[in-house]
Amino acid sequence: KEALERAKRWYQGAVRAFEDRRWDDVIYSYEMAVEHALKAILILYGIEYPKKHDISIIYLSLKNKNLPESFSKNIDTHAKILNLLVKKRGSAAYGYVEGININEFMKDAKDLKQDVEVILNQCEKLLNEFNKINKSEK
Repeated sequence: KEALERAKRWYQGAVRAFEDRRWDDVIYSYEMAVEHALKAILILYGIEYPKKHDISIIYLSLKNKNLPESFSKNIDTHAKILNLLVKKRGSAAYGYVEGININEFMKDAKDLKQDVEVILNQCEKLLNEFNKINKSEK
């Protein structure tokens, strides 16, 4: 739950950056939001992960778990989007060193917005379903 709350805060930062047209910050915040949302699911299923950003390979191990079909069918997509965002995150964070103009991130910021929102919503829905089941069993 805490990891998902953190993911939502990162996404709020992305929304503000989007409004301010700080495209590099949008990409950085998207990556952090998705990373924390996926880590929340790994925590839920008791899967340990390394302290690094790209946990997409470990996330794919969820396919072996008993997850609702509505969630499990999206695992590959979630991992793919995280992997893409991790690759873009470095340039977003240090583009000024490489001379990258922040406007070069605008297309990605716009194109990935819905994907990030969908991932956060799907993770939140799964966590809520799990919490309902746990409450009804008590």
